Amino acid sequence: MSMLQPPYVGRHMPEATFVVHLDDFHGFLVKQRYPSTLTLNEKVLNLIFFEQQKDNKENLSLAEIEGFRIAIYSSPEFPKWMVCTILGAEEDFDLSREGLAGSGRLILTLMSEDEDAVDLEEIVKAGSILEKTSEEQKLADIFLTPSTALLLERMQSEGVEKAAKLSIWLKNQVQDEVDLREAMAPLMKSGVVKVELVGKTSEMVFLMKDVFGYRAPPVASIKKAAQILPNIVERYQDYVAAFFSPPPPSKGYNPTLPTTDPNSPILEDREKISRLLANSLKYRVLESLRGEPLSASEIALKTALPNSIVTKALWSLESDKVVIHFEEEGVWALLNNPRIESFLPEFVLPLVRKKVSEKEITPQVARRHLELLIQNYGE
Repeated sequence: MSMLQPPYVGRHMPEATFVVHLDDFHGFLVKQRYPSTLTLNEKVLNLIFFEQQKDNKENLSLAEIEGFRIAIYSSPEFPKWMVCTILGAEEDFDLSREGLAGSGRLILTLMSEDEDAVDLEEIVKAGSILEKTSEEQKLADIFLTPSTALLLERMQSEGVEKAAKLSIWLKNQVQDEVDLREAMAPLMKSGVVKVELVGKTSEMVFLMKDVFGYRAPPVASIKKAAQILPNIVERYQDYVAAFFSPPPPSKGYNPTLPTTDPNSPILEDREKISRLLANSLKYRVLESLRGEPLSASEIALKTALPNSIVTKALWSLESDKVVIHFEEEGVWALLNNPRIESFLPEFVLPLVRKKVSEKEITPQVARRHLELLIQNYGE
């Protein structure tokens, strides 16, 4: 299933949609509106803004303002921006909630990239949405914050640790005051660690998943190309082979080779992969190409993204050596498939056993860690 899909099947199209930005100098600005005949006054905009300042998290609420039923979407990712949808009297807000949030998420993401490229009428009529962050993107977020990446490395060596001890260790590492909960958030959100109170006072951090970021060969795409674009297959295979296994003395990109060097190209590349996967628009374009080569217009159709955004994303992915362009055929294909995956950290078992024997943790903590692993992975 595409990450972008029409949510408005089986429901009426909203009466109107508009995008509001609170500018520090000019106050409320209606940046986009559909239909263009929609008129709004300062009182309505003020009430909308007041309604949406209740929580510092992604939020969709319904407000009755000046005779309008207005669904208001906002996100801390886009401060001082709101997407507002005027619903008809019979419109069921609860049934439309997922679609309205997805539409707001897409609109604000596009506005942050290129305001001029946003065709609000096209998005509203097509019912295009941007779904929530995928599991793979949540894993990518771990490597975007240095302190979070440090915590992952520490947990990989410790397996289980007291939260207080982990906090002291992190402060010593970064030589600064740091909020452990904030640094831990991407690890908790992605399920890589779990924090629990064991006993009355011991807040423990358990490693639940290990994480590996790499570029995989685009096997599925090459296989599909052989079926639908046989004239590019030989060149396609040559490009991929040159990336992963070029003739000596070049070493190419081989994530299966063991390395302990923290400055190795593959470990450095993990951060590039993370930034790429964390970008929602690039991620949608990349994901659309995982199964087969496509033209830019086909990608735009598949993702419901504007052509200008798709083209910009493709150029960026090409500069990062992720995609290649077959100009004569007018198609783009993956040169490699950036992935971040999680798996069972079997190496924690001897770590836990050692910590129990050396009385660093209690048998109760060890049992709880094993229970959590079994819950996640089965016996």
